[in-house]
Amino acid sequence: MSRSNHIVPAVGAAATPSAPEMSVVIPVYKGQRFVKELVRRLHESLDRISSDYEIIMVDDRSPDDGWPLMVEEARADPRVIAIRLSRNFGQHAAITAGLERARGRWNCVMDCDLQDAPEDIVALYHEAQATGAQTVIAVRKSSGLGLGRNLGSAVFNTLLKWMSGLDLSTKQGNFRVFSYKVANAYRAYPEQMRLFPAIMSQVGFETRHLLLARAKREGGGSSYSFGKLVSLAFDAFTAYSDKPLRNVAFFGLWICLAAGLFGLYTILRALVFGIYVPGYASIVAILAFTSGFQIFLLGFVGVYVGRVLNETKHRPVFIVDAIVDARSSPDADVSLMAEAENRGQALQTAQI
Repeated sequence: MSRSNHIVPAVGAAATPSAPEMSVVIPVYKGQRFVKELVRRLHESLDRISSDYEIIMVDDRSPDDGWPLMVEEARADPRVIAIRLSRNFGQHAAITAGLERARGRWNCVMDCDLQDAPEDIVALYHEAQATGAQTVIAVRKSSGLGLGRNLGSAVFNTLLKWMSGLDLSTKQGNFRVFSYKVANAYRAYPEQMRLFPAIMSQVGFETRHLLLARAKREGGGSSYSFGKLVSLAFDAFTAYSDKPLRNVAFFGLWICLAAGLFGLYTILRALVFGIYVPGYASIVAILAFTSGFQIFLLGFVGVYVGRVLNETKHRPVFIVDAIVDARSSPDADVSLMAEAENRGQALQTAQI
């Protein structure tokens, strides 16, 4: 299948008459122990909104046996859709894969570990209906995480907010309810480096916040190790802001000014006191520092050049291996696959 020019959905395009009232998108990684309880509680909660909804679980190629459980749930209830990616693309790519499939008038993104309570979707939805907001974000009373993870998240969000100017907070995660207009706007963002809260903070529309409790994680730790958090932070800094590059440039300018003043001081000292032979160590130190800084600057520029290179390749953000959706036919899945490929989001879909 040949690749056509990049196509994005019209921002603000109307939901279709047959669209379900709510689509819930859940990236699943190491979530085997949560799948059954999660789906049960989602059914109970979403029935309080409407009987017409869909639950979209995206298996980010988890190493556990969560996928067979997702397939079982999808075959048991046509309102449950299971999507499996061809490899581990990361949480935010999995969210993108789910939102590509979502058709709801309202959408919800949440984690699979039940720290975000499915019952709170009802409160977020009613807040949106009552206020007319297009997005309602869950604000955590407590994170439900350990001290180390809290500190890491605080540092990550603070630095990213300072670097990029994005409206991010350690008390906000992915959990939110938003309209089809916001979902369409999110889909219109073509970048390869996906960071769901960062993109959502850029799309605009009226946004409200709702303070909610967050449960402690039951069993196991977060799939984000310290190394993964550092890597995500570095990718986010270079993908969503050029402020680090500008700061390094200004730092280089200050070094040049300092070197010029030092050179002027050396000349004046030589004119007044004559040539001062001692000073070899300081000159070598300055040369070594400036040389190292130049190498660092070139490497930093190289990171941005590499980022641009990756974006220009237009590689898919995710590749779908399998979809279990009782409400669609294989022909419909082929059509959706072609549409997603045109947007550069997916290459393959196999119907189970």
